[in-house]
Amino acid sequence: MESPSPSRARDRISSLPDDVLGHILSFLPNDEAGRAAVLCRRWCDVFGHVHTVSFEEREGERNDDWYTYYLEATELRSCSTAIDRISAALLCRRRCAGGHVPLRTFRFAFDKFMDGWDTIQVDQWLSYVLEYTGQELNLDLRFVIQPVCEHDRYRGAAIDNDADSDSDDDKTGLYRLPRSLFSCAALKTLCLSHCLLKLPEAIHLPCLETLRLTNIRHDSGRSVQRLVSSCPRLADLALEAVHHLRTLAVLHRRLRRFELRCCHSAKSIHIDASELRSLEYRGYLPRESLLTLHDLPASRGIPSCTLALCTTVSKSAAKLKAFRRFLWSFAASKRLHLHHQRLHTKCLTADGLPLFLHMTHLVLQGRVDRREFIGAIRGILEQTPNLEVLSLHMAEEKERLWDTAQTRNGRKGGDAPVVVSDGWGFSKTPCLRLRVREINMEHYEGNETQRTLARLLYGNAIVLRRLRVNFAGKCFAVPARLKEEIESWAKDGSERIFM
Repeated sequence: MESPSPSRARDRISSLPDDVLGHILSFLPNDEAGRAAVLCRRWCDVFGHVHTVSFEEREGERNDDWYTYYLEATELRSCSTAIDRISAALLCRRRCAGGHVPLRTFRFAFDKFMDGWDTIQVDQWLSYVLEYTGQELNLDLRFVIQPVCEHDRYRGAAIDNDADSDSDDDKTGLYRLPRSLFSCAALKTLCLSHCLLKLPEAIHLPCLETLRLTNIRHDSGRSVQRLVSSCPRLADLALEAVHHLRTLAVLHRRLRRFELRCCHSAKSIHIDASELRSLEYRGYLPRESLLTLHDLPASRGIPSCTLALCTTVSKSAAKLKAFRRFLWSFAASKRLHLHHQRLHTKCLTADGLPLFLHMTHLVLQGRVDRREFIGAIRGILEQTPNLEVLSLHMAEEKERLWDTAQTRNGRKGGDAPVVVSDGWGFSKTPCLRLRVREINMEHYEGNETQRTLARLLYGNAIVLRRLRVNFAGKCFAVPARLKEEIESWAKDGSERIFM
């Protein structure tokens, strides 16, 4: 057999420049990128050219920190290994590269932030990153991993919305961001979670395009307004659990995406929607004056919208009227992702719903275990005559997983065949018979309601080209039977994907 020539046997990847190899390794987790040093001598110093440093702790990883504190208080050392790994990664970059190679992305997520233990380390990291940054810098600093919505975590607990600032005692345990962070001209992305937002008098962020603030609890909402107003190129803004935020005006014409989640104190939000492409809202059923969209083209609307409510919307006339009025704001959207878990089925009946003439993609998320929901689906389909893609996520959100084993056992699907009459009216729905080309079902368990709905949808979708069913993770022997059942309902010629 002819032996390969030296040119063919040459390692072409290792002959690439260090900065190119570092760029390639930056797409791997830092632990895996560091292991590349053992491949050969050529790769020993390549990690010094990686432009991304990212580490995350596991949830609950610091549960033993109190034990460490009392036994090793003289060291003031956390039991987390992420602290040492981040420091080692930054030092390794300097040693391997023989100098300071600019970072492009710096990201960490702590299970908990221990004031006094972690403050010194984070100060050193940010000082190094800001001093030796390049032309672009992306920061994602999450100091706590935990749910942020107070309504879900503590039902009925009141939130103090009257004070604009908290006492110094309330602020212990939170990291205070360095002032130099808000004058970094290279900063392009800034994501902050569970920290103090104390702004300097002068803010200079000319290149910032993405800003995400989560659980900024101990600061006045005026600080958020100042920060937003100081970002002339801001295009992506997300505010989550900013508890003291009451009013906000975002009149940048470059804003493309806006997310408002669990800011329960907000009373008036003004958005320049002339170029807005995506809007996400999660919170209480909003008042009519909460969200004002300026310069929104009536013919186009917002292309993509996501709506989820933290409180239950009952069937009372006042609640139904308020919800439908809110939904009318998105009647011109092309894509709608609606979380219906806390909505009464009367909220989704055709009577009172807007006519979504431009909608081509609809996503409905929430448990499907009541037969009333089947009628609500038919009502929605009647109001979406041009719908092409329908996706049903039949799973609760993480904060709603409180069902008992007894109720879960009552939802399991049986072996009896599904008998469906034409009383639901799906065969007369124009979009289902003429327009819908794709139907997706996530977390399909096969209970009676889900099987009936699947039979009605797949059996009446005449022009269906693709169906995808993702079975619930706890189903093992059942999917084979459910798969055969769904295949018998679907029309011939459609692509079928089961997971």
